[in-house]
Amino acid sequence: MKLSVIIPTYNDWPRLVKCLEALDKQSMPKDRYEVIVVDNSEAGIIPSGIVMPECVKLVHEPKPGSYVARNKGVDEASGQILAFTDSDCIPDEDWLASGEACFDQSTCDLVGGKVKIFQNEAGNKYGYLYESVTAFHQHRHVPEGRGVTANLFVKKSVFDEAGGFSSTIKSGGDWEFTLRCTDMGYDMIYSSDVLVLHPARTLTTIFKKQRRLVCGGAVNAREKYGHSYLRIMGSHLIHAPKIRRDNIPEAMSRVERAVIFAIDITRYLYRTLIYGGLVLRLINPNEVRE
Repeated sequence: MKLSVIIPTYNDWPRLVKCLEALDKQSMPKDRYEVIVVDNSEAGIIPSGIVMPECVKLVHEPKPGSYVARNKGVDEASGQILAFTDSDCIPDEDWLASGEACFDQSTCDLVGGKVKIFQNEAGNKYGYLYESVTAFHQHRHVPEGRGVTANLFVKKSVFDEAGGFSSTIKSGGDWEFTLRCTDMGYDMIYSSDVLVLHPARTLTTIFKKQRRLVCGGAVNAREKYGHSYLRIMGSHLIHAPKIRRDNIPEAMSRVERAVIFAIDITRYLYRTLIYGGLVLRLINPNEVRE
């Protein structure tokens, strides 16, 4: 077995099924890879009517946290290369073959692939408009050492040497892990051929994600640097919303641009409120999970 695909899921069975269907149709022969799904729910019970392909191995990790779940999946993996994606992603049919080719054609240790946003709901227009400009800039972040687990390949030996994902981080653990690997001298490259599709979030879920990111990031900064929540909030306040102009397609209308900037300003204000909740101890960040 050369590749092990690791997918954590938390009560996201319908979208997981679509992800698994795409993995079952990979151009790579099925005897070359395995798929490990880690159920991160409390009960560990599969809903009736959910059918998984034969190549899927299901394990249960009741301890909350997607990074804890990913570590559990790696414990069960037998592949030399670990391929991480999320239950809401749809891998391209050549995803695994293209990821493997990166290791065969270079001396890299990690690969961050392209994450393409698509609109899958009629009522998701504004969420798609916003995320098509702001989400998953792997082409820019991966060369800086920051990759997301929506589309990440890692040599198993490197994962073990780095110590896996942090079990205490609830959000942002993928960037923390990849930065740790590159700081250790391991090479991570970007490849647009290694492609997964990611559904655009609705505006509601976009703001729900901000709650996770703020709380997770604040906990990380407090544990790593000893900063108070007030200091972390102050750092947030001095960084006003800013969207890179080169992320916005030239064909986008003025109205669409205005909508994007309005959502981004609202996102900034919402994050400010969450930081305020942390400072006033109205929010327990450890109860906010990814």
